[in-house]
Amino acid sequence: MNLKEFRRILLQALYFPILLLLLLAAFFLQQIGMSSSLQRAIVQSEGIANLLAVLQGEILQQEAAVRGYELTHNRSMLQPFDQAKAGISTDLTELQQRLKGDPAQLQQLAVLSKDYEQWLRLAQNLLDKNPASVNDPKPHAREEAMMEDIRATVNTLQKNEQKRRAVLSAQTPDLAHRQFIQIFSASLCIAMAMALFMRQRLKRVSRSYTAALGELEQRSREVQQSQQRYQTTLESIGDAVISCDIRGQVEFLNVIASELSGWSMHDALGRPLTEVFRIVHEETREPAENPVQQVLRKKKMHSLPQHSVLISRSGKEYLIDDSAAPVVDAQGEMTGVVLVFRDVTEQRRSEAALIAGEKLAVAGRLAASIAHEIHNPLDSVSNLLFLLRDETDPGKRAEYLEMAEQELDRTMQISRTMLSLYREPKSPVKVDLKDLIEGVLLLLERRIAQQKVQIASELGESCIVEGFPAELRQVVTNVLVNAIEAAGMRGRLRVRLEPTPPEEFRGAGAVIEVVDSGPGITDFAAQHIFTPFFTTKGEQGTGLGLWVSMGIVQKHGGMIRLQNCGLEDFSGACARIYLPAKTLAGDRRIAAPVA
Repeated sequence: MNLKEFRRILLQALYFPILLLLLLAAFFLQQIGMSSSLQRAIVQSEGIANLLAVLQGEILQQEAAVRGYELTHNRSMLQPFDQAKAGISTDLTELQQRLKGDPAQLQQLAVLSKDYEQWLRLAQNLLDKNPASVNDPKPHAREEAMMEDIRATVNTLQKNEQKRRAVLSAQTPDLAHRQFIQIFSASLCIAMAMALFMRQRLKRVSRSYTAALGELEQRSREVQQSQQRYQTTLESIGDAVISCDIRGQVEFLNVIASELSGWSMHDALGRPLTEVFRIVHEETREPAENPVQQVLRKKKMHSLPQHSVLISRSGKEYLIDDSAAPVVDAQGEMTGVVLVFRDVTEQRRSEAALIAGEKLAVAGRLAASIAHEIHNPLDSVSNLLFLLRDETDPGKRAEYLEMAEQELDRTMQISRTMLSLYREPKSPVKVDLKDLIEGVLLLLERRIAQQKVQIASELGESCIVEGFPAELRQVVTNVLVNAIEAAGMRGRLRVRLEPTPPEEFRGAGAVIEVVDSGPGITDFAAQHIFTPFFTTKGEQGTGLGLWVSMGIVQKHGGMIRLQNCGLEDFSGACARIYLPAKTLAGDRRIAAPVA
């Protein structure tokens, strides 16, 4: 049973009894109304009888007043006659109102009113005449006859009301008995209907509850198994995991996190994450902002800056790399934060060793060319000195000295270029990329000459960017050496330097483009060419040059893109090195890898 059907059954179970009770209440009200109507009819009949008795008394009072006046001829005896006159008129009007629903009684009342009016006129005529004529027997006999008719009519009205009241009174016990039976029957039927309906609905709810309980137990077992599986997974993975609630208090940490932080699960539970997970900057030793605070503030995943150090409970330090992500519930509300980190101390040392090795490899590849380049001008200087020893012509001596000075300048330039591979400023400086490329081409001049490679340089004017000159010179050297080797004997290269506008790549800066006439790169090589130890040169390559170069360029905030060119004269690979005018690299001491 789904939730919608369950709600429908609950509503039925709630409203159906209410509806039956309302029907029963309506039936009760109907029976009460019937009893009330009967009682009102009895009360009304008693009121009519009482009013008829009062009317009869008032009429008799008038008759007695007339008889007293006839006997005494005293006008004071007529006072009751006048007083009863107004009351009789009011009583007749009220009786007419009360007898509206009884035509027979209304007809008798109309006869009574007519007889009374005739008697009243006759009595008034007798009273208005000479007292001597009051003793005349004829009017008196007529008056008595009319009074007898009036009394007979009043008695008839009273008897009719008595009969009606007797009939209504006789109906009362029957009505009460009938109402009791009807109310009991209706209550019994409604109770049975409610019981059957509720029994049916409760059975359905019970079956649904039993099924839901079984399903809940099954889900509980599955959740427990899943929780155990996830617990085992978290315990067995190689990364450290710490989770905390929305207040930043630790709820869980796995074995790796316990080993690195020095806190056991029992000791760390409920403690602030800043106490369990203490991180500082590797060089400055300043406390780093806790990544959980970043997540709570930004409501999204956050990673630690490079060169963060975790200080364990015992004081031991680890270089770590981590990320923190929010934990949200079904409504999308954040309920906590999970922190994943790993010890990268050995990795950083290995990377530093690889980078240093690659730097030495670059220097080694240039050593033979540099020795040859230095040997040639030194031979020239030795020859010029030999000529100067026996030369007496001042003009010739000056010419030989100038030539020797030029060769020595070339030797010093090559030496300075070589030394610049190792001399590096501690902070980023302004670098003239044109001079840098020309210096690298000078160092590679012998190799270029040996392979008879034709180089087209389109360096234009000076292009200044921020960075570390030795690292950028290493990148350019790696790219140029790869291009020379790819071009082969009598190949062609084109080296271009041009500034980039602010809307291109990541803002204003420069791009160095190196295009060769070699065979290009395969699709497989294009996917792995920046991976460590991947090489297409066999035993002659280390597979680190482009990986190190990409790391250096990315540290400066740039990018290397390598693809096939497809031009007619340069059908090989095209390497484009993007460098921003303002580098993202920071202080050299901070950016340096762990040795």
